[in-house]
Amino acid sequence: MGKKILIVSNNDEVTLKIKAVSEFLGKDVAITEDVESAKSIALENHTIGLCLISHDESDTEEELVTFFQSYYSGIPVYLVRTDENPEVRCKASGIETLKFPTDHNKILQIIGMSEGTTPPREMPDETRVRLTGESPEISRVRDLVNHVSNTDANVLLLGESGTGKEVVARSVHALSSRRNKPFIAVNCAAIPADLLESELFGYEKGAFTGATTTRRGRFELAEGGTLFLDEIGDMPLPMQVKLLRVIQERSFERVGGTKSMNCDVRLIAATHQNLERCIEQGKFRMDLFYRLNVFPIDIPPLRKRIGDIPVLLREFAEKARRALGHLDAIQFDEAVTMALCDHPLPGNVRELQNLVERLAILYPEELISLDKLPERYQGIRSIPDNNFDPMPAAITDSKMESELLSGKFDLKDYLTTLEKNLIYQALNNTNWVVTQAAESLCLRRTTLIQKIRRLNIENKSKQNLSMGM
Repeated sequence: MGKKILIVSNNDEVTLKIKAVSEFLGKDVAITEDVESAKSIALENHTIGLCLISHDESDTEEELVTFFQSYYSGIPVYLVRTDENPEVRCKASGIETLKFPTDHNKILQIIGMSEGTTPPREMPDETRVRLTGESPEISRVRDLVNHVSNTDANVLLLGESGTGKEVVARSVHALSSRRNKPFIAVNCAAIPADLLESELFGYEKGAFTGATTTRRGRFELAEGGTLFLDEIGDMPLPMQVKLLRVIQERSFERVGGTKSMNCDVRLIAATHQNLERCIEQGKFRMDLFYRLNVFPIDIPPLRKRIGDIPVLLREFAEKARRALGHLDAIQFDEAVTMALCDHPLPGNVRELQNLVERLAILYPEELISLDKLPERYQGIRSIPDNNFDPMPAAITDSKMESELLSGKFDLKDYLTTLEKNLIYQALNNTNWVVTQAAESLCLRRTTLIQKIRRLNIENKSKQNLSMGM
């Protein structure tokens, strides 16, 4: 789903024009005149990507700007100024202005620039950014967060995609002395390389074609607070040099500018990549790595803290209930919880949350049983039959006992045979379609292909094994 544009205006002309251009681009638009209604839309729909405000009450504008900077600081906010309302009465940092009437191209440009921003997740208060779970692994992460929060040390968050690196970053910020200042998130992988510099450092009017106004960058917006650089491993090398300079000198210049601007920002970076390997490959600077890696926090994948899955299921079910307006949250029977604990969940916490939201939409307020789960999460239901002609039978209990007593039991050979039988069973059940067999075994397709080759598993009914999709 794309990002929604929020228009807060009591000027019909402004509303109609911006709405027309937005819908021409295929954007969802939310329109309101009321402050509380605007807040509700933002809180209930976490896909707001741009807010435009045109209101004849200065208190309304001030309240909304304060709200967005406090809770959704990653969203661009524009004050639309008309001939009847020319003053910029709101002096808050980081607020752009749009003179109206304006041509369609300017509105198109603003909407296009907002696409590179990071959508909000949750309001950064202690109840929203808490690290859910009581497993030893997440408790260790929580302890590290508590230790580093009240320092200004740079933090490097490491972990697979979907493990909750931004939640950890927001936790560090919420527990720090900078909590009342902005938290700005930038996804370095989502912004084109040629735009990343102006996104981080801002630009001066006339710096390039289309730069009709001066714009503050993310470092300025985060002044006094925290800047979260997600997917830092994808940052181009030339930008790494510029970032290193900012870290060392605590200053920067806007694109097209000559004035050096001081910078008081706490940096938190995150990546799913192995940065030391990237250094070896010449894709990441060693000096920048050591500047960022002052306090590393390794966030474990969900499969290594399965004890937290039941807690997460309840939390996500409750979030889905609130978002969908249901009276009761969905619940999960024991078989479902066990199946999800057994699943590798490669998408980690994000995958689990998306699954719960989907189930809440399909089966509102119901008890979720195993048959309601998507098939890929239901696990392997059949016990492998060991009596296939092409395969040797597994060791029987009596034979196993005899060999154990004689001291000649070969565990490695036994496990290899068992693995071979399981893979053969899965392939046979799926007509030798490797992708489906891999899903039933909760393996990656490439991993299963490697095992098939290593174990010399062949389809006797065909000369060549089809590695079909």
